[in-house]
Amino acid sequence: MKKTALQEMEVEKKQLLEELILEVNQPEDEQDKNVLLATAKAEIQKTEQLILNNENNKNLSSKHNKKLKNDLNRKTDLEKDNREISTKLLDRIENNTEFLIDLDNKINSSIIEIDISNTDVKNAIAALRIIDPKKAAELENSINLKSKKSKNDNNI
Repeated sequence: MKKTALQEMEVEKKQLLEELILEVNQPEDEQDKNVLLATAKAEIQKTEQLILNNENNKNLSSKHNKKLKNDLNRKTDLEKDNREISTKLLDRIENNTEFLIDLDNKINSSIIEIDISNTDVKNAIAALRIIDPKKAAELENSINLKSKKSKNDNNI
């Protein structure tokens, strides 16, 4: 069956309209891609900063634990020798104990924040994957490489 000129014009009109819609939507897709990429990168940076802060807190905790152990050993030695324990030593033990309790609470809460942030990163990458799977894969690979490097650094 032959198409009439009117039908052909309708088909052309429909094609032009679809192309126009694609052109209009394409910049939005590009903007969406840029927004999603920026969001994913920001979430990754936030998570990296949380991990770095947590590592610093763990190192600080380790240092204060050593100091506290030394002070407790001194206290024990003084008690064995029936010598008087200075208030300075007792205050230092008390302060270090309180500081370590606060620091452990910070570490525990930051672990929760890191888990939440990791979920946000995964969600941001999943949203980006819909629009730009290549960029999403690049970000995931970057994260995996950083994670492997961090694990190797910790094992050294």
